[in-house]
Amino acid sequence: MAPPGRPRPGVPDEGVTVDVGRIHSVEEARRLAARTLPRPVFDYVDGGADDEVTMRANVSAFREVTFRPRAGGAVGEPRTATTLLGVPLALPVVLAPAGLVRLMHPDGAAGVARAGAAAGTLSVLSTVAGSSPEEVAAACGGPLWFQLYSPGGRPQTAELVERAQRAGYAGLVVTVDTAALGNRERDVRHGLAQPLHLTVRTGVGLGAALARRPRYVATMALAQRRSRHAAPLAPGPAGGDPDAGRVVMSGSPFSWDDVRDVRGRWTGPLVVKGVLTPDDARLAVEAGADAVVVSNHGGRQLDGAPATLRALPPIVDAVGATATVLLDGGVRRGSDVVKALAAGAGAVLIGRAFLYGLAAAGRPGVERVVEVLRTELVRTMTLLGCASVDDLDRSWIDLPRQ
Repeated sequence: MAPPGRPRPGVPDEGVTVDVGRIHSVEEARRLAARTLPRPVFDYVDGGADDEVTMRANVSAFREVTFRPRAGGAVGEPRTATTLLGVPLALPVVLAPAGLVRLMHPDGAAGVARAGAAAGTLSVLSTVAGSSPEEVAAACGGPLWFQLYSPGGRPQTAELVERAQRAGYAGLVVTVDTAALGNRERDVRHGLAQPLHLTVRTGVGLGAALARRPRYVATMALAQRRSRHAAPLAPGPAGGDPDAGRVVMSGSPFSWDDVRDVRGRWTGPLVVKGVLTPDDARLAVEAGADAVVVSNHGGRQLDGAPATLRALPPIVDAVGATATVLLDGGVRRGSDVVKALAAGAGAVLIGRAFLYGLAAAGRPGVERVVEVLRTELVRTMTLLGCASVDDLDRSWIDLPRQ
């Protein structure tokens, strides 16, 4: 018999309604997501490139860091609030950009944005999340950043930047590690070839797996019927998209000249995501970035890239005095957030963690995952004897030798 909470191969979905109070960890949200999603969709979220070495290393790197707790100093309720590029946050955890969010749950990117706002943090809308920037901005009610892919080159970049500016996004994120798409073999085995063409209506590539998740199919079909039209899964031209209902994911190469061009068009904070070396971090700042995200795309691009927690300290040493340094990849516990902040990050971005919650229970599932991380963050800081996230530095941890 399969352990409770784990998917049972070949057994149809039993249509269990998720009580989000049952989610006590990111791993529990992951198990519920595996029971809810068709296998190809779950593997799209859960998988990485090639042998998934980097994906696993992102998580294991946090386990190699130990704490230096300070006894005898009662701190009361630790302060988790901070400010990120002018945006006040209740906790230093940002919801990262993610593709095809609408396939996880009908709440989609708008639900994620509302969950972030309700938790007192911000979310980052991906160009290929499955919703237009205007739609998400109108629904959110809180601060948002927009993450930029641009396989169409500078004309498409200029249009997307202008739309994000008009819609009121508080920050722009340029992802520089996607010159080509990584080889995600789980997707290949499921027939999800790249460039990826998917719609909620057709479910291309999901095949017989849909039959094992009738509740998912019914939920997505009902959401589609309630829509007046097939809303675009990618942000095509404002005012109408002839390819409505379709998303094309492909490489989006950005040069440093392209980043400088974006800097000239965008008036707010500019973030460059996908740097792993001090030299690239310096080049990003020279090109106009106000912040950099130490990221290997969650291990979904170049397998064999270093774990982001290991890459973080040298980058903080290189540019931390002139730019905000963020970390993305491998965060599964509130204690991981503490370790990243102590190593020099101004905040962390989470991707798979909130997607598991979204798949399991929609917007409430995202809110629950963030609340779990907040509870773990507070508990860890209390046990450390640390009164505020602003007090965290390397004196609180032992980093493994490089």
